[in-house]
Amino acid sequence: MVLCALAAAPRSCEGGLEGYLLAGLIGVPAMFAAPMFLRRDRSVPRRLPSAALFAAIGLAVWIAGLFGANVRFICRLF
Repeated sequence: MVLCALAAAPRSCEGGLEGYLLAGLIGVPAMFAAPMFLRRDRSVPRRLPSAALFAAIGLAVWIAGLFGANVRFICRLF
């Protein structure tokens, strides 16, 4: 996620922000689904907290990458 943010930051006004948004919309649910598929030996109630923790960490890294890479939100006012 951080590498994706660093790649998207210089081109944030030319479609980089949309690409980074798409990476987050795919990456965070994938991080939630990973423990659900990889730890099939455990019951669903035991997999759910780790899946939620993975998704929360992914979301935090995604937001930190957004601000850490200095991605511009407002490119042109007029």
